[in-house]
Amino acid sequence: MTVLKQVLQTFENADRPLSLTQMARELKVEPALLDEMIAYWVRKGKLREVAESGCAACALHDHCSPIIRLPRRYELATGSSADQPRCAGCG
Repeated sequence: MTVLKQVLQTFENADRPLSLTQMARELKVEPALLDEMIAYWVRKGKLREVAESGCAACALHDHCSPIIRLPRRYELATGSSADQPRCAGCG
C-alpha cells in the first residue's frame, strides 16, 4: 500500500478529526510531505479541513477565549456539515 493510500485509510479508520502533527508522528512522515498528501485528498473531495480557527465555526464562538488557536485538523468528507464536531473550547 502506498503512503498516500495509507493516509486516506487512517482517516477512514479514525473516529474523530486528526491533526497533521498527530498523523506525521503515526505514519513517520515529514509534516510538509504529509501536508501535500492531505491537500491531494482534499482536492479529490475525500477529506475536508475542520474549522481551522477553532471557535469561528461554532455557534457558541462568542463565549470562547480569543486565545484559542487549534492545529489544523482533517476528517473524511462524508456526512453533512451539521455532523462536524464543535471546537475544543466549546465541547
